Amino acid sequence: MFLTKEEKGMLNGEYGPGIQRSMELLVKLGEAFGAERMVMAQSAHIHCAVSLDLLSELTESATQCRVTTTTHANADPNVLDPIGCKRIGIPESYDLYEFIHGGPWSKVVDIFKRLGYLLTNTCIPFYVGNLPKMGDVISWSGSSGVVTANSMFSASGSRDSVPANVATSVTGRVPSIGLTIKENRYAQVLVELDRLDLENFTNADYGALGYYIGGKTGSKNVVINGLPKTLTLEQFRYIASPMPVSGATSICHVVGVTPEARTLDEALGGGKPEEVITVGRDQIKEAVDKLTTAHSNEVDLVKFGCPHCSIIELRNIASLLRGKKVHSNVRLLVATGKQVYTLAEVMGYVDIIKKAGGVFTDCCLGSQDPFNTIGPKLGVKIAATNSARSAHYSARTSGGKIKLLYGSMKQCIDSAITGKWMTT
Repeated sequence: MFLTKEEKGMLNGEYGPGIQRSMELLVKLGEAFGAERMVMAQSAHIHCAVSLDLLSELTESATQCRVTTTTHANADPNVLDPIGCKRIGIPESYDLYEFIHGGPWSKVVDIFKRLGYLLTNTCIPFYVGNLPKMGDVISWSGSSGVVTANSMFSASGSRDSVPANVATSVTGRVPSIGLTIKENRYAQVLVELDRLDLENFTNADYGALGYYIGGKTGSKNVVINGLPKTLTLEQFRYIASPMPVSGATSICHVVGVTPEARTLDEALGGGKPEEVITVGRDQIKEAVDKLTTAHSNEVDLVKFGCPHCSIIELRNIASLLRGKKVHSNVRLLVATGKQVYTLAEVMGYVDIIKKAGGVFTDCCLGSQDPFNTIGPKLGVKIAATNSARSAHYSARTSGGKIKLLYGSMKQCIDSAITGKWMTT
């Protein structure tokens, strides 16, 4: 692999042992995938699952990250709303990081601060200052963020490991592999939409669309033809976020929306698709049925925020809850980042949601949702959500002990108020 003079210096230890170890990791990663060179990165995003020992090794003697670096959803669910979390049964001592790695999360945070990582603690970094532009090279944790950045903003990033994300943060480099190479970004599978009532689609419908497509396309690059050019980031997040869990999608072009997919021909790189999939009402229903595993309409838990809620979603939740109360048998949990939460406080949304009985967290409500482990012990048997990603994870990481009801935000809020799930 060709290395510049500066990169050779990093590899030879001229910039300290941590940067040397990080460059060694990136070189080995690049060689494994046939990279010819390194490319300059513009940003990194770090998951809380990084081990303290490895983080210390990769950053030893480094004093500052070389690229904008943000942090993923919090390992401690109690930070935003400790009183509320205690009320719904989350222990004050609950520390996901310590549960996984056997060490305190606070020591990881100390290293993050030393390096100048922005402690955003969210899976939506593009909402809180880490917004890539077309062509920016990124190394991000969190598959929903990666597929959104590649697809909505035309950033260039593969689904790197957490150690590689850390290594990029202190070296400013990424091996030229995967989706950093233009030829590897062209769509392989074309998705055509058949008579879907997109004008009345809810975000949950978009989530079912993405969940179905991911399950059918695996790790192949996708292009969707037929979605409106007015598709919002909110709507696109619901399409993209479940695709890497039902499948392994890293890029999903939307014709007329994705910057590098102004036309179908451009998305396909002038070629023909390997496969064409048609999605209509039957396929959307198939996805919803797969996500809905509960056979009762009794609801114990309602959750929003996988990926974390945006300010628009918090506004909508507050609007639906204004002047109402969550049922005494139901827990309502809302996940968002601290920065979005602060804005929601200013706007009055936090007060409305809390007065109704809702609780906030900035932890992950997907694979690391605390209720996936403690929920069954608290009598939580059925959870309702409008997130296909969250529904997929909860059904699996709870070992099937928590059953899911999947539907629109309004259905979820109505069930939080009445304690009963109503089908549309």
